[in-house]
Amino acid sequence: MSVVTTVLLILSTAFITFFFIKWVLQSKGKRYPKGPMGLPIVGHLPFFGRHPPSTFMKWWESYGNVFSIRLGSWNTVVVNGYKAVKAAAEHPNDAFSGRPKFISSEVLAERIHEDVFAFGNFSPVYLKQRNLASKALRLFTSKRKDVIEELVTNEAVAFADSLVRKFSTSPGHIELEVQILVVRIIYQFLYGRGEQVDFDRHVKIIYREVEEFNKFTGSGSALDVLPWLRYIIPWKVDALRKLTAKGDAIMWEQVQKHYETFSADHIRDVADAIITSDAEDEENKDRYVLTRARLNLTLADLQGAGADTTSKTMLWLILYMTKYPQIQERVFAEINTVIGKSRNVELKDKPNLVYTNAVILEVMRIVTQVPFSLPHFSMTDAKIEGLDVDKDTVVLFNLYSIHHEKEFWGDPEYFRPERFILDDNSFIRFKNNHVLAFGLGRRRCVGESSQK
Repeated sequence: MSVVTTVLLILSTAFITFFFIKWVLQSKGKRYPKGPMGLPIVGHLPFFGRHPPSTFMKWWESYGNVFSIRLGSWNTVVVNGYKAVKAAAEHPNDAFSGRPKFISSEVLAERIHEDVFAFGNFSPVYLKQRNLASKALRLFTSKRKDVIEELVTNEAVAFADSLVRKFSTSPGHIELEVQILVVRIIYQFLYGRGEQVDFDRHVKIIYREVEEFNKFTGSGSALDVLPWLRYIIPWKVDALRKLTAKGDAIMWEQVQKHYETFSADHIRDVADAIITSDAEDEENKDRYVLTRARLNLTLADLQGAGADTTSKTMLWLILYMTKYPQIQERVFAEINTVIGKSRNVELKDKPNLVYTNAVILEVMRIVTQVPFSLPHFSMTDAKIEGLDVDKDTVVLFNLYSIHHEKEFWGDPEYFRPERFILDDNSFIRFKNNHVLAFGLGRRRCVGESSQK
Protein backbone atom coordinates (compact mmCIF):
# COMPACT_ATOMS: atom_id res chain seq x y z
CA MET A 1 0.00 0.00 0.00
CA SER A 2 1.45 3.36 -1.06
CA VAL A 3 1.85 6.30 1.29
CA VAL A 4 -0.79 8.28 -0.62
CA THR A 5 -3.31 5.44 -0.37
CA THR A 6 -2.63 5.08 3.35
CA VAL A 7 -3.12 8.80 3.97
CA LEU A 8 -6.37 8.83 1.97
CA LEU A 9 -7.64 5.82 3.90
CA ILE A 10 -6.83 7.45 7.25
CA LEU A 11 -8.47 10.73 6.22
CA SER A 12 -11.59 8.95 4.92
CA THR A 13 -11.92 6.93 8.12
CA ALA A 14 -11.50 10.04 10.26
CA PHE A 15 -14.06 11.91 8.14
CA ILE A 16 -16.66 9.14 8.42
CA THR A 17 -16.02 8.68 12.15
CA PHE A 18 -16.36 12.41 12.82
CA PHE A 19 -19.73 12.69 11.09
CA PHE A 20 -20.99 9.47 12.66
CA ILE A 21 -20.20 10.75 16.16
CA LYS A 22 -21.75 14.13 15.28
CA TRP A 23 -24.91 12.40 14.03
CA VAL A 24 -25.18 10.27 17.17
CA LEU A 25 -24.86 13.31 19.43
CA GLN A 26 -27.36 15.33 17.41
CA SER A 27 -29.92 12.57 17.14
CA LYS A 28 -30.13 11.78 20.83
CA GLY A 29 -33.81 11.89 21.76
CA LYS A 30 -34.88 12.89 18.25
CA ARG A 31 -37.09 11.13 15.71
CA TYR A 32 -35.88 11.68 12.17
CA PRO A 33 -37.68 10.94 8.90
CA LYS A 34 -36.84 7.56 7.40
CA GLY A 35 -35.76 7.06 3.81
CA PRO A 36 -34.18 4.74 1.25
CA MET A 37 -30.58 3.56 1.43
CA GLY A 38 -28.08 5.74 -0.42
CA LEU A 39 -24.40 5.64 -1.34
CA PRO A 40 -21.36 7.37 0.17
CA ILE A 41 -20.42 10.76 -1.33
CA VAL A 42 -23.17 10.90 -3.99
CA GLY A 43 -26.06 9.91 -1.71
CA HIS A 44 -29.24 9.10 -3.63
CA LEU A 45 -28.38 10.88 -6.89
CA PRO A 46 -27.80 7.63 -8.85
CA PHE A 47 -31.25 6.34 -7.87
CA PHE A 48 -33.36 9.26 -9.13
CA GLY A 49 -33.94 7.60 -12.51
CA ARG A 50 -34.98 9.22 -15.79
CA HIS A 51 -38.01 10.87 -14.18
CA PRO A 52 -37.17 11.83 -10.56
CA PRO A 53 -40.76 12.87 -9.68
CA SER A 54 -41.96 9.30 -10.31
CA THR A 55 -39.15 7.92 -8.12
CA PHE A 56 -40.06 10.34 -5.35
CA MET A 57 -43.70 9.27 -5.58
CA LYS A 58 -42.63 5.66 -4.91
CA TRP A 59 -40.52 6.75 -1.95
CA TRP A 60 -43.46 8.78 -0.65
CA GLU A 61 -45.62 5.65 -0.72
CA SER A 62 -42.93 3.66 1.10
CA TYR A 63 -41.73 6.17 3.72
CA GLY A 64 -44.60 8.59 4.29
CA ASN A 65 -45.23 12.31 3.86
CA VAL A 66 -41.78 13.26 5.14
CA PHE A 67 -38.76 11.20 4.16
CA SER A 68 -35.02 11.79 4.12
CA ILE A 69 -32.43 11.40 1.36
CA ARG A 70 -28.90 12.55 0.75
CA LEU A 71 -28.65 15.08 -2.07
CA GLY A 72 -24.98 14.60 -2.79
CA SER A 73 -23.24 16.39 0.06
CA TRP A 74 -26.46 17.72 1.59
CA ASN A 75 -28.77 16.16 4.16
CA THR A 76 -32.21 16.55 2.60
CA VAL A 77 -35.81 16.11 3.69
CA VAL A 78 -38.56 15.73 1.09
CA VAL A 79 -42.07 16.88 2.07
CA ASN A 80 -45.01 15.36 0.17
CA GLY A 81 -48.76 15.92 -0.07
CA TYR A 82 -50.74 19.15 0.24
CA LYS A 83 -51.24 19.07 4.01
CA ALA A 84 -47.60 18.44 4.92
CA VAL A 85 -46.20 20.86 2.32
CA LYS A 86 -48.57 23.63 3.37
CA ALA A 87 -47.68 23.14 7.05
CA ALA A 88 -43.95 23.26 6.32
CA ALA A 89 -44.12 26.19 3.88
CA GLU A 90 -46.24 28.23 6.31
CA HIS A 91 -44.32 27.27 9.44
CA PRO A 92 -45.00 30.01 12.03
CA ASN A 93 -41.27 30.60 12.62
CA ASP A 94 -40.35 30.59 8.92
CA ALA A 95 -38.15 27.65 9.82
CA PHE A 96 -38.00 26.35 6.26
CA SER A 97 -37.89 29.67 4.39
CA GLY A 98 -34.13 29.71 3.91
CA ARG A 99 -32.16 28.84 0.81
CA PRO A 100 -29.14 26.49 0.75
CA LYS A 101 -25.81 28.11 -0.06
CA PHE A 102 -25.40 26.41 -3.39
CA ILE A 103 -22.50 27.45 -5.61
CA SER A 104 -24.81 28.78 -8.32
CA SER A 105 -26.43 31.08 -5.72
CA GLU A 106 -23.03 32.28 -4.53
CA VAL A 107 -21.95 33.11 -8.08
CA LEU A 108 -25.19 35.01 -8.74
CA ALA A 109 -24.78 36.98 -5.50
CA GLU A 110 -21.06 37.75 -5.75
CA ARG A 111 -21.54 39.95 -8.83
CA ILE A 112 -22.39 42.95 -6.68
CA HIS A 113 -22.06 41.49 -3.19
CA GLU A 114 -25.80 41.35 -2.61
CA ASP A 115 -28.13 38.43 -1.90
CA VAL A 116 -30.15 37.54 -4.94
CA PHE A 117 -33.92 37.77 -4.64
CA ALA A 118 -35.19 34.28 -5.43
CA PHE A 119 -32.09 32.33 -4.37
CA GLY A 120 -30.95 34.51 -1.46
CA ASN A 121 -31.18 34.22 2.30
CA PHE A 122 -34.44 34.76 4.16
CA SER A 123 -33.71 38.08 5.85
CA PRO A 124 -35.22 41.53 6.48
CA VAL A 125 -33.63 42.69 3.23
CA TYR A 126 -35.19 39.81 1.32
CA LEU A 127 -38.62 40.54 2.83
CA LYS A 128 -38.34 44.20 1.92
CA GLN A 129 -37.26 43.36 -1.63
CA ARG A 130 -40.12 40.90 -1.95
CA ASN A 131 -42.73 43.33 -0.61
CA LEU A 132 -41.41 46.08 -2.86
CA ALA A 133 -41.52 43.88 -5.96
CA SER A 134 -45.02 42.65 -5.10
CA LYS A 135 -46.28 46.19 -4.55
CA ALA A 136 -44.67 47.34 -7.79
CA LEU A 137 -46.25 44.55 -9.83
CA ARG A 138 -49.69 45.39 -8.45
CA LEU A 139 -49.12 49.09 -9.06
CA PHE A 140 -48.05 48.62 -12.66
CA THR A 141 -50.72 46.06 -13.57
CA SER A 142 -53.47 48.26 -12.08
CA LYS A 143 -52.32 51.58 -13.56
CA ARG A 144 -51.19 50.33 -16.96
CA LYS A 145 -53.55 47.43 -17.59
CA ASP A 146 -54.42 48.81 -21.02
CA VAL A 147 -50.74 49.01 -21.94
CA ILE A 148 -50.13 45.41 -20.84
CA GLU A 149 -53.12 44.11 -22.78
CA GLU A 150 -52.07 46.01 -25.90
CA LEU A 151 -48.52 44.68 -25.56
CA VAL A 152 -49.60 41.04 -25.16
CA THR A 153 -52.20 41.30 -27.94
CA ASN A 154 -49.80 42.85 -30.44
CA GLU A 155 -47.11 40.27 -29.72
CA ALA A 156 -49.62 37.39 -29.85
CA VAL A 157 -51.03 38.51 -33.22
CA ALA A 158 -47.54 38.92 -34.68
CA PHE A 159 -46.58 35.50 -33.28
CA ALA A 160 -49.63 33.83 -34.84
CA ASP A 161 -48.99 35.49 -38.21
CA SER A 162 -45.38 34.33 -38.09
CA LEU A 163 -46.40 30.72 -37.40
CA VAL A 164 -48.85 30.75 -40.31
CA ARG A 165 -46.17 32.07 -42.68
CA LYS A 166 -43.55 29.54 -41.57
CA PHE A 167 -45.56 26.39 -40.97
CA SER A 168 -48.81 26.59 -42.95
CA THR A 169 -47.53 24.19 -45.63
CA SER A 170 -44.97 22.11 -43.76
CA PRO A 171 -44.37 21.11 -40.13
CA GLY A 172 -41.56 22.51 -38.02
CA HIS A 173 -40.28 23.17 -34.53
CA ILE A 174 -41.82 26.17 -32.76
CA GLU A 175 -39.86 26.05 -29.49
CA LEU A 176 -37.57 28.93 -30.45
CA GLU A 177 -40.49 31.10 -31.60
CA VAL A 178 -42.37 30.58 -28.33
CA GLN A 179 -39.32 31.34 -26.18
CA ILE A 180 -38.50 34.51 -28.12
CA LEU A 181 -42.15 35.61 -27.86
CA VAL A 182 -42.13 35.26 -24.06
CA VAL A 183 -38.77 37.04 -23.67
CA ARG A 184 -40.03 39.91 -25.86
CA ILE A 185 -43.12 40.37 -23.69
CA ILE A 186 -41.30 40.13 -20.36
CA TYR A 187 -38.56 42.48 -21.54
CA GLN A 188 -41.11 45.17 -22.44
CA PHE A 189 -43.04 44.46 -19.25
CA LEU A 190 -39.91 45.13 -17.16
CA TYR A 191 -38.09 47.83 -19.13
CA GLY A 192 -40.46 49.23 -21.76
CA ARG A 193 -39.84 49.10 -25.51
CA GLY A 194 -36.90 51.42 -26.10
CA GLU A 195 -34.98 51.67 -29.36
CA GLN A 196 -35.73 48.91 -31.88
CA VAL A 197 -32.06 48.04 -32.45
CA ASP A 198 -31.34 47.73 -28.71
CA PHE A 199 -34.61 45.86 -28.15
CA ASP A 200 -33.84 43.15 -30.71
CA ARG A 201 -30.25 42.81 -29.49
CA HIS A 202 -31.24 42.63 -25.83
CA VAL A 203 -33.97 40.05 -26.45
CA LYS A 204 -31.52 37.76 -28.22
CA ILE A 205 -28.94 38.08 -25.43
CA ILE A 206 -31.50 37.41 -22.70
CA TYR A 207 -32.89 34.42 -24.58
CA ARG A 208 -29.41 32.91 -24.92
CA GLU A 209 -28.66 33.61 -21.26
CA VAL A 210 -31.81 31.82 -20.09
CA GLU A 211 -31.06 28.87 -22.37
CA GLU A 212 -27.43 28.58 -21.23
CA PHE A 213 -28.37 28.93 -17.57
CA ASN A 214 -30.88 26.09 -17.96
CA LYS A 215 -28.19 23.94 -19.57
CA PHE A 216 -25.83 24.76 -16.71
CA THR A 217 -28.27 23.82 -13.98
CA GLY A 218 -30.28 21.16 -15.84
CA SER A 219 -32.56 19.32 -13.43
CA GLY A 220 -30.06 20.15 -10.69
CA SER A 221 -26.49 21.39 -10.93
CA ALA A 222 -23.87 18.79 -9.97
CA LEU A 223 -21.74 21.64 -8.62
CA ASP A 224 -24.52 22.63 -6.23
CA VAL A 225 -25.01 19.21 -4.66
CA LEU A 226 -21.36 18.12 -4.93
CA PRO A 227 -19.60 21.44 -4.14
CA TRP A 228 -16.12 19.88 -4.01
CA LEU A 229 -16.39 19.56 -7.80
CA ARG A 230 -15.57 23.26 -8.07
CA TYR A 231 -11.94 22.36 -7.42
CA ILE A 232 -11.97 19.66 -10.11
CA ILE A 233 -13.89 21.53 -12.83
CA PRO A 234 -13.40 25.22 -11.93
CA TRP A 235 -14.09 26.27 -15.52
CA LYS A 236 -17.78 25.44 -14.98
CA VAL A 237 -17.99 28.11 -12.28
CA ASP A 238 -16.15 30.57 -14.51
CA ALA A 239 -18.61 29.80 -17.33
CA LEU A 240 -21.54 30.70 -15.06
CA ARG A 241 -19.85 33.97 -14.10
CA LYS A 242 -19.35 34.91 -17.76
CA LEU A 243 -22.92 33.90 -18.56
CA THR A 244 -24.49 36.15 -15.91
CA ALA A 245 -22.23 39.06 -16.88
CA LYS A 246 -23.88 39.32 -20.32
CA GLY A 247 -27.35 39.76 -18.87
CA ASP A 248 -26.06 42.09 -16.14
CA ALA A 249 -24.70 44.52 -18.73
CA ILE A 250 -28.17 44.92 -20.25
CA MET A 251 -29.85 45.42 -16.89
CA TRP A 252 -27.27 47.95 -15.65
CA GLU A 253 -27.84 49.92 -18.85
CA GLN A 254 -31.62 49.83 -18.40
CA VAL A 255 -31.48 50.73 -14.69
CA GLN A 256 -29.23 53.71 -15.46
CA LYS A 257 -31.62 54.96 -18.17
CA HIS A 258 -34.63 54.56 -15.89
CA TYR A 259 -33.14 56.65 -13.10
CA GLU A 260 -32.14 59.34 -15.62
CA THR A 261 -35.59 59.56 -17.24
CA PHE A 262 -37.84 58.58 -14.30
CA SER A 263 -41.08 60.46 -13.69
CA ALA A 264 -43.50 59.45 -10.92
CA ASP A 265 -46.35 60.83 -13.03
CA HIS A 266 -45.67 58.41 -15.88
CA ILE A 267 -45.00 54.79 -14.90
CA ARG A 268 -43.80 53.14 -18.08
CA ASP A 269 -42.91 49.67 -16.83
CA VAL A 270 -42.10 47.52 -13.79
CA ALA A 271 -38.70 49.18 -13.30
CA ASP A 272 -40.48 52.54 -12.91
CA ALA A 273 -43.07 50.95 -10.63
CA ILE A 274 -40.36 49.60 -8.29
CA ILE A 275 -38.69 53.01 -8.06
CA THR A 276 -42.08 54.65 -7.40
CA SER A 277 -43.08 52.10 -4.75
CA ASP A 278 -39.78 52.62 -2.95
CA ALA A 279 -40.14 56.40 -3.02
CA GLU A 280 -43.63 56.13 -1.49
CA ASP A 281 -42.47 53.83 1.34
CA GLU A 282 -41.33 56.30 3.99
CA GLU A 283 -41.69 53.88 6.91
CA ASN A 284 -38.71 51.68 6.00
CA LYS A 285 -36.23 54.29 4.75
CA ASP A 286 -34.01 53.80 7.80
CA ARG A 287 -33.95 50.00 7.42
CA TYR A 288 -33.72 49.49 3.66
CA VAL A 289 -32.25 51.36 0.72
CA LEU A 290 -33.21 50.48 -2.84
CA THR A 291 -29.77 50.67 -4.39
CA ARG A 292 -29.35 50.35 -8.12
CA ALA A 293 -27.72 46.98 -7.49
CA ARG A 294 -30.81 45.72 -5.64
CA LEU A 295 -33.10 47.00 -8.38
CA ASN A 296 -30.91 45.21 -10.90
CA LEU A 297 -31.08 41.92 -8.99
CA THR A 298 -34.85 42.14 -8.54
CA LEU A 299 -35.37 42.71 -12.26
CA ALA A 300 -32.98 39.86 -13.05
CA ASP A 301 -34.95 37.40 -10.93
CA LEU A 302 -38.29 38.50 -12.40
CA GLN A 303 -36.83 38.20 -15.89
CA GLY A 304 -35.23 34.77 -15.44
CA ALA A 305 -38.08 33.11 -13.58
CA GLY A 306 -40.82 34.48 -15.82
CA ALA A 307 -39.19 33.71 -19.16
CA ASP A 308 -38.44 30.04 -18.54
CA THR A 309 -41.62 28.90 -16.80
CA THR A 310 -43.98 30.86 -19.05
CA SER A 311 -42.45 29.66 -22.31
CA LYS A 312 -42.41 26.03 -21.21
CA THR A 313 -46.01 26.22 -19.99
CA MET A 314 -47.04 27.57 -23.40
CA LEU A 315 -45.18 24.79 -25.18
CA TRP A 316 -46.85 22.12 -23.04
CA LEU A 317 -50.23 23.75 -23.63
CA ILE A 318 -49.71 23.64 -27.39
CA LEU A 319 -48.59 20.01 -27.17
CA TYR A 320 -51.70 18.98 -25.23
CA MET A 321 -53.93 20.82 -27.67
CA THR A 322 -52.43 18.83 -30.54
CA LYS A 323 -52.74 15.57 -28.62
CA TYR A 324 -56.39 16.20 -27.71
CA PRO A 325 -58.03 17.92 -30.73
CA GLN A 326 -61.51 17.53 -29.23
CA ILE A 327 -60.42 19.63 -26.25
CA GLN A 328 -58.84 22.17 -28.60
CA GLU A 329 -62.14 22.45 -30.48
CA ARG A 330 -64.07 22.98 -27.25
CA VAL A 331 -61.66 25.76 -26.19
CA PHE A 332 -62.05 27.42 -29.58
CA ALA A 333 -65.84 27.15 -29.37
CA GLU A 334 -65.90 28.79 -25.92
CA ILE A 335 -63.65 31.66 -27.03
CA ASN A 336 -65.74 32.14 -30.16
CA THR A 337 -68.95 32.21 -28.11
CA VAL A 338 -67.69 34.54 -25.35
CA ILE A 339 -65.46 36.84 -27.44
CA GLY A 340 -66.65 36.46 -31.02
CA LYS A 341 -64.55 37.37 -34.03
CA SER A 342 -64.82 41.13 -33.92
CA ARG A 343 -62.37 41.79 -31.06
CA ASN A 344 -59.40 40.32 -29.21
CA VAL A 345 -59.47 38.55 -25.84
CA GLU A 346 -59.15 40.89 -22.87
CA LEU A 347 -58.33 40.23 -19.22
CA LYS A 348 -61.89 41.06 -18.22
CA ASP A 349 -63.03 38.00 -20.20
CA LYS A 350 -61.18 35.57 -17.94
CA PRO A 351 -64.09 34.78 -15.55
CA ASN A 352 -66.28 33.86 -18.52
CA LEU A 353 -63.72 31.56 -20.16
CA VAL A 354 -64.29 28.78 -17.65
CA TYR A 355 -63.28 25.79 -19.76
CA THR A 356 -60.28 27.58 -21.26
CA ASN A 357 -58.99 28.39 -17.79
CA ALA A 358 -59.62 24.81 -16.69
CA VAL A 359 -57.48 23.54 -19.57
CA ILE A 360 -54.61 25.85 -18.59
CA LEU A 361 -54.85 24.73 -14.95
CA GLU A 362 -54.92 21.07 -15.96
CA VAL A 363 -51.78 21.51 -18.07
CA MET A 364 -49.98 23.15 -15.16
CA ARG A 365 -51.17 20.40 -12.82
CA ILE A 366 -50.31 17.35 -14.86
CA VAL A 367 -46.96 18.68 -16.10
CA THR A 368 -45.81 20.42 -12.88
CA GLN A 369 -43.14 22.57 -14.46
CA VAL A 370 -41.07 22.86 -11.27
CA PRO A 371 -41.80 19.56 -9.49
CA PHE A 372 -39.84 20.34 -6.30
CA SER A 373 -39.95 24.15 -6.29
CA LEU A 374 -36.70 25.91 -5.49
CA PRO A 375 -34.82 24.19 -2.64
CA HIS A 376 -35.64 25.43 0.84
CA PHE A 377 -33.28 25.35 3.83
CA SER A 378 -34.01 24.88 7.52
CA MET A 379 -32.80 27.93 9.43
CA THR A 380 -33.34 26.31 12.82
CA ASP A 381 -34.16 22.93 14.33
CA ALA A 382 -37.85 22.27 13.66
CA LYS A 383 -40.45 19.56 13.14
CA ILE A 384 -42.64 18.48 10.24
CA GLU A 385 -45.54 16.18 11.17
CA GLY A 386 -43.77 15.38 14.46
CA LEU A 387 -40.49 14.42 12.77
CA ASP A 388 -37.26 16.29 13.51
CA VAL A 389 -35.46 18.33 10.87
CA ASP A 390 -32.10 19.72 11.97
CA LYS A 391 -30.85 23.19 11.16
CA ASP A 392 -28.94 23.45 7.86
CA THR A 393 -30.96 20.74 6.12
CA VAL A 394 -32.11 21.10 2.51
CA VAL A 395 -35.91 20.82 2.34
CA LEU A 396 -37.68 19.96 -0.91
CA PHE A 397 -41.41 20.63 -1.27
CA ASN A 398 -42.68 17.98 -3.65
CA LEU A 399 -45.26 19.95 -5.64
CA TYR A 400 -45.55 17.06 -8.07
CA SER A 401 -46.95 14.94 -5.23
CA ILE A 402 -49.66 17.54 -4.60
CA HIS A 403 -50.64 17.67 -8.26
CA HIS A 404 -50.73 13.85 -8.48
CA GLU A 405 -52.23 13.03 -5.08
CA LYS A 406 -54.64 10.23 -5.91
CA GLU A 407 -56.72 10.69 -2.77
CA PHE A 408 -57.54 14.26 -3.81
CA TRP A 409 -57.68 14.09 -7.63
CA GLY A 410 -59.03 10.56 -8.09
CA ASP A 411 -57.40 10.00 -11.49
CA PRO A 412 -54.37 12.35 -11.54
CA GLU A 413 -52.68 10.43 -14.35
CA TYR A 414 -55.38 11.50 -16.85
CA PHE A 415 -55.62 14.86 -18.61
CA ARG A 416 -59.17 15.90 -17.70
CA PRO A 417 -59.90 19.67 -17.52
CA GLU A 418 -63.49 18.96 -16.44
CA ARG A 419 -62.22 18.12 -12.95
CA PHE A 420 -62.14 21.86 -12.20
CA ILE A 421 -65.73 22.61 -13.31
CA LEU A 422 -69.07 22.13 -11.57
CA ASP A 423 -72.30 21.19 -13.36
CA ASP A 424 -73.34 24.87 -13.42
CA ASN A 425 -70.15 25.72 -15.36
CA SER A 426 -68.42 27.40 -12.42
CA PHE A 427 -64.95 26.76 -11.00
CA ILE A 428 -64.38 24.36 -8.14
CA ARG A 429 -62.34 26.85 -6.14
CA PHE A 430 -60.71 24.49 -3.67
CA LYS A 431 -59.31 22.42 -6.55
CA ASN A 432 -58.04 25.55 -8.21
CA ASN A 433 -56.10 26.29 -5.00
CA HIS A 434 -54.40 22.88 -5.18
CA VAL A 435 -52.55 23.79 -8.37
CA LEU A 436 -49.44 25.35 -6.87
CA ALA A 437 -47.62 26.75 -9.88
CA PHE A 438 -46.48 29.65 -7.68
CA GLY A 439 -45.56 27.59 -4.61
CA LEU A 440 -46.62 28.19 -1.00
CA GLY A 441 -45.52 30.26 1.97
CA ARG A 442 -43.43 33.41 2.05
CA ARG A 443 -41.10 31.97 -0.57
CA ARG A 444 -43.84 31.53 -3.18
CA CYS A 445 -43.37 33.28 -6.49
CA VAL A 446 -43.89 37.03 -6.20
CA GLY A 447 -45.58 37.00 -9.61
CA GLU A 448 -48.65 35.43 -8.04
CA SER A 449 -49.75 38.82 -6.70
CA SER A 450 -50.14 40.18 -10.22
CA GLN A 451 -52.43 37.29 -11.19
CA LYS A 452 -55.16 38.14 -8.71
